[in-house]
Amino acid sequence: MRSSPANLWARRHLLGVLTVSNLKRQNKSSALGYLWWLLDPLLMTGVYYLVVAVLFHRRGGPEQPYLLFLLCGLLPWKAFSDSIGQSVLSIRGQASIVKAISFPKAVLPLAVVLSNTIYFLVALLVAIGLALYYGPEHGTWPSVYYLLLPVVVLLQVLVTAGLALLVAALGVLFLDTGNITGHLLRMWYFLSPGLYSLDMVPERYRPLFRLNPFAELMTAYRDILMHHRAPAWEDLGLAAGLGLAALLAGYLVFRRLEGRLVQRL
Repeated sequence: MRSSPANLWARRHLLGVLTVSNLKRQNKSSALGYLWWLLDPLLMTGVYYLVVAVLFHRRGGPEQPYLLFLLCGLLPWKAFSDSIGQSVLSIRGQASIVKAISFPKAVLPLAVVLSNTIYFLVALLVAIGLALYYGPEHGTWPSVYYLLLPVVVLLQVLVTAGLALLVAALGVLFLDTGNITGHLLRMWYFLSPGLYSLDMVPERYRPLFRLNPFAELMTAYRDILMHHRAPAWEDLGLAAGLGLAALLAGYLVFRRLEGRLVQRL
């Protein structure tokens, strides 16, 4: 069964079941269970804060507090990188089911993206809680612009879904896809303004950095959560264009390769 929009819509219940199954599987053997949904982003941010801010005395720019600055970059990036990394094996890892049952194969990587997005939304509560802790004296008190968060999350999902479809198909055809993807993700993160502000990038290189959708997305989260302002609409427009392009490209490549996937499992 091909992953046409009609078939995906008809199997939306299957997508929901797989998403819930992924969420349950992540922490079913852990003693702390779903508490890791909050602990994981806190510990990861703490490590970066210790290395960058404490040991090397670096800051992301004039934005304060730096801990919240880090969270606004690390949380969306973790959701993205986890989705892409897990999507590489989302089809190959379910080979027995894929060969036995007819269903649109795109639901497997898309379920990975949705489960990590839900994980991200829970972790985002950590950033909101930190904004409440710092309070209005740091300019981080929640404002009406928080209503724009779903828009930014949606743009992030578009980028993630497109690339997840791409690597899911390539992960079946090329066994080295996982290793290559891991190295590319590490490089991509340091070329994104996760540890530093986009304003710190030399102006002549800034247009190139803006072609990275996460340059716009990380900045948008910081605008909303830290600065009491709406993200620049031109930046959101660019992120939307990049997200739609990634989704369309990933979907077209997946549809083209989908017929060969079962034969290679």
